[in-house]
Amino acid sequence: MLVGNGFDIHKHSNDEKLVLGGISVEGPGFEAHSDGDIILHSLSDALLGSKAKKDLGFYFPSNESTPKNISSVEMLNKVLEIIEYDKVVINNIDITVLSQVINISKISEAIISSLADLLRIDKQLINVKGKSFDNLGVIGDGIASACIALVSVKDA
Repeated sequence: MLVGNGFDIHKHSNDEKLVLGGISVEGPGFEAHSDGDIILHSLSDALLGSKAKKDLGFYFPSNESTPKNISSVEMLNKVLEIIEYDKVVINNIDITVLSQVINISKISEAIISSLADLLRIDKQLINVKGKSFDNLGVIGDGIASACIALVSVKDA
C-alpha cells in the first residue's frame, strides 16, 4: 500500500467562479493561475506523492509554460498519465476543505460524484468533509480557503 498527501490554498476572489472537485458551485472563486480548484490540486498532489512523482507545481508551474486559466480537470488527467493510473488501484481518498466561506456539507455529494466519475471509481471510496477555522487567521477571516487530500493506492 502507498499513501500520498496533498495540500493547496488560494485567496478568494469575487471576480472568479468557484470550482471545486471539477464542478462549478456558488460562491467566490480563487485567485490562481489555473481555475483554482483546491480539491483537484490537493488530490493531484496526493496522487503524485503516492507514486513519488514530485508535485503539481513541478508539472504545472504558475508561469507562461502553463496556460492561464487551465482547467484543473485537464491537470488531473495529466497527473493520471504521469502516475500510470491504469496500473494503480485506489483504496480510498479522504479530502478536507478548510474554509470559513464554503459550506462543504451542502455540496459534498456532488463533489464526490464528480471525483468518482473523473477517477472511474466507486463513490464509496471517497470522503469529502469541511472544517471551519472559527474566525482565526486568513482562512477564518474568509480571505482564503485550503484543502488537504489523502490518498491510499496499491499497484494493480
